[in-house]
Amino acid sequence: MACGALVGVVGGTATGYAIQAERKPTPLPALSQADLAYPEKALPESKRPAPLPAEHDTAVKANGDLRKLLVGKPKGFREATGYFVNGVSVEDGWLSPGGRSLEYTEPGEVLVDSVRNGIRRVAAANWQRGEYEYVAVRLVQFRPGAVAEAQAEAESSRRDAANRTRSGHEEGREVKAGSGAGFFVYEPDSKPGYLTVYGGRAVGYRGDVMFDLHFSDTKPLSEKAIKDLALKQLERL
Repeated sequence: MACGALVGVVGGTATGYAIQAERKPTPLPALSQADLAYPEKALPESKRPAPLPAEHDTAVKANGDLRKLLVGKPKGFREATGYFVNGVSVEDGWLSPGGRSLEYTEPGEVLVDSVRNGIRRVAAANWQRGEYEYVAVRLVQFRPGAVAEAQAEAESSRRDAANRTRSGHEEGREVKAGSGAGFFVYEPDSKPGYLTVYGGRAVGYRGDVMFDLHFSDTKPLSEKAIKDLALKQLERL
């Protein structure tokens, strides 16, 4: 029976090949295409579409003074010299790529990645209210290219924020539906002998600019305040 089954399979396969060999080959489609058609003359000036208004063109906005796109200082806050322990002071609303990298635990790696990804400039602001409440804003602009580096940077920052987010909120919450921007509230940092620190972050992007907002206080943070400021920054972009 086994030999008969094997002979049947082999015989069927051979018959199939024989039938296929007798058929005429199916012709392939031609590789050439019809010539592309172009208008003989360019449209006259009167019939050309109007350029996109500057207020609707994000590239025009971002290519100006990037500091003007920083969200406005919240009520009750004042300018602060710094936010991050190992960071440098903001100079006239700017941070160098190197200065920004110092705000991370692995500054060398962050700087190399930023330069490789085409970082262009960083507009920044640090604010303080009372003794312990701080807000830091960073607008990081990348050079135009085939890869959306601002989006990639925002997604990387979101993953970093998710690792510090309190249990049950690891995915963060949307700043605005469909915007790709999210905000996070961290697990409190509590150590014996030190004040408990509550932190949060909001991240998003528009075009080639990524925004990164950091919040900290010794009292629990208001999720509404974080979301509202992040939404205002998103709208400014």
